[in-house]
Amino acid sequence: MTNPILDLTRPGDILRPFPVVEDVFVPEQVGLARHLHPLVSVDLKAANPGWSGWVHMLSPIEPYAGLLGEHTVDFHDTFARTNAFIVALDGNRYHFQGDSRYFLMAHARDDLPQHAHVAYDELAVHYEEAEAAFRRAEASYRKHGRLYMLDDKGRISSGNMEPQPLVEQLGGATPYANWTVTTEFPVEPVVRPGGPEPTQVWPLSPAGRRFEFVASTPGWLYRRDGADSILLFYEPVEKLVLLTFDWT
Repeated sequence: MTNPILDLTRPGDILRPFPVVEDVFVPEQVGLARHLHPLVSVDLKAANPGWSGWVHMLSPIEPYAGLLGEHTVDFHDTFARTNAFIVALDGNRYHFQGDSRYFLMAHARDDLPQHAHVAYDELAVHYEEAEAAFRRAEASYRKHGRLYMLDDKGRISSGNMEPQPLVEQLGGATPYANWTVTTEFPVEPVVRPGGPEPTQVWPLSPAGRRFEFVASTPGWLYRRDGADSILLFYEPVEKLVLLTFDWT
C-alpha cells in the first residue's frame, strides 16, 4: 500500500513535478514532448528501496478518443503497442524504443489512408487544446507550489480548491482495472482464491521478466483531459519502463 505518512500533494525529495524535457528524454528525442507531456518525475527508491534513479510519468496527448496507437497498428513493434509502450532508461532519461510513427500526429496527413483523416483532424485540434491546458497547469504549479484543478482559464476551480496529489499511488500492489485487457503486452496475474479478480498483476517485458509497479496518477489532473489512470512500471534488470493507461 502507499505509505500513509507521505503527503503526495507535496514533492518532497521524491517527486519533481513538471520536469524539463531535457531531463526526461535523451537529447536526440526531446521532440517526443510534442506527443508526451512529462507530468512528474519519481525517485525509484520511493517505490522500492533497492532501486535507484528517476523515472518520469508521461501523459500522451493521443488519443482524442479510443486508445493510444489504435490507428497506427502498422507501426507497432516489440516496444510500442495498443495502449502501452516501453522505453529504456539511459541514465535518468528515456530512450523511446519504438517507431515514432506509433503516434498518429507524427505522420503527414496526406500520407495516411482516407479513413484516418477525420481522426487526424480531430486530433490536431486536440493537440493544441491539450498543450494550452498543460501549460496553464504548469504555470499554476509554478505560482502556487501545489497542483490544483483548474478551469478553462487556468484559475483554481471554485468547485474543488483542495491541492491534488502529484501521484495517486506510489508503490504497493498494482491497481487492477481495464488496462489489463486493453494493453497488448502479456500480463501475468495472481488469482485470489475464491475471487473473480487477481490480487496482483505484472506486465511482462520482451524477455519475459516482470515489470514492477512504481506509481499511477490521473492524466486529467495535469491538463483537464487524459487517462483516468496512467500506470508506470519498471523492470530493473534491463532498466526498462512501461507506461500503460486505464480508461473508464
